[in-house]
Amino acid sequence: MRSEKAIEKIKIDLREEQRDYEIIIGAGLLNRLDKYIGQLYQGKKIFLVTDENVMKFYGEQVKEVLSSAGYEITLYVLPAGEEAKSSPYLKKGYDYLLENNFNRDNLILALGGGVVGDLAGFLAATFMRGIPFVQIPTTLLAQVDSSVGGKTAINHPRGKNLIGAFYQPKMVLIDPGFLQTLPVRELRTGLAEVLKYGFIVDRDLLDFMAGHREEILNLETAALTRIIQTSCRIKAAIVREDEKEKGMRALLNFGHTIGHALEAVTEYKKYTHGEAVAIGMVAAGELSRSVENLEKAEVDYLKELIRAYGLPLSCQYGEGLKEVYERLFYDKKVQKNKLRWILLKELGAAYIDEGVDNKIVKEVLEGIM
Repeated sequence: MRSEKAIEKIKIDLREEQRDYEIIIGAGLLNRLDKYIGQLYQGKKIFLVTDENVMKFYGEQVKEVLSSAGYEITLYVLPAGEEAKSSPYLKKGYDYLLENNFNRDNLILALGGGVVGDLAGFLAATFMRGIPFVQIPTTLLAQVDSSVGGKTAINHPRGKNLIGAFYQPKMVLIDPGFLQTLPVRELRTGLAEVLKYGFIVDRDLLDFMAGHREEILNLETAALTRIIQTSCRIKAAIVREDEKEKGMRALLNFGHTIGHALEAVTEYKKYTHGEAVAIGMVAAGELSRSVENLEKAEVDYLKELIRAYGLPLSCQYGEGLKEVYERLFYDKKVQKNKLRWILLKELGAAYIDEGVDNKIVKEVLEGIM
């Protein structure tokens, strides 16, 4: 067993002590879940939400660790994929909680990727007006992004994450060891979000990823831990300043306006989230160049990093320009029918721009399609 020195703890300070929590990062945490759960929960009933893929690799192990410590586990296994992040599976979760006599003194555990974490979090936020929950993210995307910061949601046919709530977990437990069984495509989708952090606030992270591509793609623990810790520190700092996305937290949406539109028009079936965001980041880079912020060399560097990690630079499936453009206006960030863009002043420095001419937007969309 590794020593506690191998554990990194990052505090999410929400300026209200009862809502502050820690992100705990370290190899081997999976086998010590009972220790960390016991630090914040003195009850016995746990509602464990996972999906079929994660259940196959880790479900029984997690149940054994927790059951051996005396916890009573009720299991809710979702189908793998974005379709589970929907109202039918939310309702089924409520039914299971009620059938098994759960109340707001009990605990929900989210064991899985972003879909599991988002649905379990929204379930926790709304069941009996709020039940505590813990995030145990098993994908890189969830470890560096969706598990941290308290955004919970389900999708609507008209757009991604349109029905949701800000609801913070009691703890986030991140074990890089989960990534050893992650499919390559899912690893790359998480790397898109890591690149995003570099593009918006941390040029050093971009340069680290440029120089350590082989170690990262080969799942070397030291390199993975470095990018996970850096990403979580960045997100923690942003959430600390702007929990409800009234200002700077919107910077985290770099690449997401077009990315979410692509996901929606293809019914969440053709692109992973990271692939759609990668295309969106290319578009945002080109928009930044069009409004005379970025130099061509900077946009080229952005594209090369995205390409180096096996992510797409343009649409591959022939979506219609008109359909994608119209879908942009379903975005939660649209105000008074004006698109709100996250653009770059330079690599590592993002800002909010509400004045981009829609004609330029259409030209950039044509370029990536």
